Amino acid sequence: VTIAAYPQSDRNFIEHNTFSNLEGLSIDLNTRDNTSKPFFKLGDGVNPPRNSRNRKRDTANRAINAPQFLSEDFYLIDGRVQIDGVAEPNSQISLYQVESSLLPEKLQNPLAAQSQHYGPLTQYLQTAIADSQGKFSFTLENTTPGTIISAIASKKDYGTSEPAFNAVIKSLEDESPTVTSSVTIPSCTTKPVAKIASPPMVIETPEPEPVSLKVPTNIHFALDKSHISLASGEILQQIATVLIEHPYLTIELQGHTDFRASNQYNLALSKRRAMSARNYLLQQGIKPERMTIRPLGESALKKSGNTILEHAYNRRVEILFRDLREIEIILEEQDLDLQPEE
Repeated sequence: VTIAAYPQSDRNFIEHNTFSNLEGLSIDLNTRDNTSKPFFKLGDGVNPPRNSRNRKRDTANRAINAPQFLSEDFYLIDGRVQIDGVAEPNSQISLYQVESSLLPEKLQNPLAAQSQHYGPLTQYLQTAIADSQGKFSFTLENTTPGTIISAIASKKDYGTSEPAFNAVIKSLEDESPTVTSSVTIPSCTTKPVAKIASPPMVIETPEPEPVSLKVPTNIHFALDKSHISLASGEILQQIATVLIEHPYLTIELQGHTDFRASNQYNLALSKRRAMSARNYLLQQGIKPERMTIRPLGESALKKSGNTILEHAYNRRVEILFRDLREIEIILEEQDLDLQPEE
């Protein structure tokens, strides 16, 4: 299941699944600008923490973070295992078993399966509610050593998170060291104690008051052209001013075309358009490391029709802002530089 924030994606719930017709479920919450076909097929990997107002807007499901287990290993003691973790305060945590045979081959060994990898979720086990500090706990009985687990969090005002990184249930007997020596070692009558990691401190810090500004997010091009018009130059000048005033901002320039001509031709044309916008901003003093380009050709049309005006809207470069920090940025699409065919 892939969910993308474009232009907004929230309150998608994935709960108590039995996956009767699936071998396992992988959940990926794409970020706002990762919305083309490859990302819907593959996802965009683990998202960064949703720890600011703007980061929450840029990721799917209105910013609910994945749960975190307090250890990669949990131990069976007298037939029981206690699983502890932290998540969004007051969120509902669903615990799942992960089928190791569905993991990539290199992770099918349970000892490797939990290392910075999550899912696929295979069998629903239990539900718990995180407390006001975000702490949650499960107790499982009659669990087999080597069982791999993961969890997802759901919250009414947000939706369901990506899965937690996998953890493994182990037996204490498997942890006993092997000693090779000619000296007779007396038998120990006690068992080693499982090491449980201390929960991370959750420090609530007030979000800073944002700086509010408006900035255009697109420019347009003439038919089969990639040069910057005078009107588009004025739009890019506004963008350059914002970038100069806020030097931690970075941008991605996405080039687009209408659907006429071949896919290969349009992809090359969209790259030239993105490069033209980048070169213009370079001339305004914006450093190259603050800009990336992504040619998309005709794969993300703004208008689906076949009129002259709709083709004009599709010939564009879109500017995506990143690393927004405390800025409350109002992104405005504009068409003052639209160039319909004559």
